[in-house]
This record gives sequence, structure tokens and C-alpha cells, in this order.
Amino acid sequence: MKKRFFIPLFSILFLFAGFLLAYDFEYNARLNNKGGTDMVLLNYEKPIDSLAKIFDLPKDYLFALIMLESSGRKNVPLRFEKEVYRKLLLTQKGEIADFEKITKHRLKNISKKDLKKLACSYGPFQIMGYKIFELNISLAELKGNNNIYWALVWINNNYGSYLRNKDYKNAFHLHNAGKKYPAKGKPETFDPDYVQKGIMYAEYFKKQISYEQK
Repeated sequence: MKKRFFIPLFSILFLFAGFLLAYDFEYNARLNNKGGTDMVLLNYEKPIDSLAKIFDLPKDYLFALIMLESSGRKNVPLRFEKEVYRKLLLTQKGEIADFEKITKHRLKNISKKDLKKLACSYGPFQIMGYKIFELNISLAELKGNNNIYWALVWINNNYGSYLRNKDYKNAFHLHNAGKKYPAKGKPETFDPDYVQKGIMYAEYFKKQISYEQK
């Protein structure tokens, strides 16, 4: 009698434990993919805090940029840029002289599959794959655990001086459109409100940082 009762009870407990483990795994997966300002700090505060000091870059801007580019998610999906791929392919074929100073020679013997990888953006700052030529690193390095470090190298090299001068308007536009904010006319960012949103987020994170330092 006791033996017959013990076996199904053990099975129930085993199944329940499995359910809890599965739920915990699913919950953590959902948590990592969840976006928002809180997740920016939860997922990136530690690495940004240390690397921002190394490069002398403002944390409020970097947090705001992560919010704009990846919504603070931990597991950031790749973003394939069809137009970038087209231009890389035309450059490789010699139909245009270069794409952002990348010549036909640099793209020699690169398969279409790998060319598509260069046309994707990676990590919380969404740095394009073809930037590896400028950084003089491999795509594996950009995609790997040091993605944030290389992203900040690129940011610092391209518009770090603007950030140290607190010129966020031009900095956000440079990151997204590759050029300064137009003196006249509309912004050239994919989202016309990109810069305004960035400045708003930077102000939010600046207050959060000030609060934590009290």
C-alpha cells in the first residue's frame, strides 16, 4: 500500500521540479529579451561604468544610445541592412569605387554569405559588421564578448570629441546617420525623432546616475 502511494508521489514531485526549472529558464529568457530603461541599467551598468572611465565618455549618453539601438535587451537580435549589403556587393564587383572607404580589394574572396554578415549590426550599440575594417579586427571579435569594448573604440574614434564637449545632438546624428546634424532641413536619421529621443533618454539616465551617487 505504501509502496504504491510512494511511486506516483515521487513522480509528481519530479514533474513539478522539472516544471519549476523550465519556468525559471523561460522567465530568465524573457527577462533578458525584455527592453526598457530599467533593463539598460540592469544589463549594462557594470560594463559601461568601467569602460566609460577608460574612454572618458559620458555614461548618460551611452545608456541612452543603448536604449535607442537595442532597447536595453541582453540578447540583441541581428539587424540586416539590405541597402548596405547591396552597396558592399556593388563594391566587390567593382561597379562602384568604394563604400565608406572600403574598396574592392578589401572585399576580395569574401562569400555572399559572409558579405551579408558584414551588412548586419551587432550588440547593444548595433555596430555594423563592415566596421571591422576600420577597427582592424575580425567579425568574430566584434560579435564576441568584447563587443561593447569595440563599440566604444569605434564611438570614441568617430565622435568622442563631440561627447566630451556634451554635443549630444551631433553625436546621436553621427552614430545613426554617419554625419553631423544638418544645419538646415530635416535630420537624416532612419527615425526622424532619433536625436530628440536620444537627448530625452540621456537626461533621464543623467538623473538616475546622479541619484545613485547621492
